[in-house]
Amino acid sequence: MPMCTIRRNPTMNAGQEGFSLIELMIAVVIVAIMVAMITPQLMRASARAEATACSGNVRTISAALAEYQLLHQSLPPGNSTQQIQALVGDGLLSNDALQGSYVIQDTDPNNIAVSCAANGNGAGGMNNGSGD
Repeated sequence: MPMCTIRRNPTMNAGQEGFSLIELMIAVVIVAIMVAMITPQLMRASARAEATACSGNVRTISAALAEYQLLHQSLPPGNSTQQIQALVGDGLLSNDALQGSYVIQDTDPNNIAVSCAANGNGAGGMNNGSGD
């Protein structure tokens, strides 16, 4: 029976295992650069999403105010929070509307302004209370 010998692969060096410190540092620097480039984009996307949500909520609150005015021939009494609570109480808004911060300016019942105070940029919408 012939004897079989096992040979080591000459291309593998016994002293070279894993990554060197330089290779690891380069990988960390590349990841840090990528994070630095992506973070501002994510922040802008978050701000755009907040502004879009605010705009949609302002339209919904404006429509609910118009419907309340048609049903009751007046606007809900009180400050903005109390008015939104009245709209929720009448079933014209969902409870989600209570989570935001909105300002309802209703000094002129024919020109009601609803704005979103959550993002501080004055984004908002107008509702003409006359039903036009």
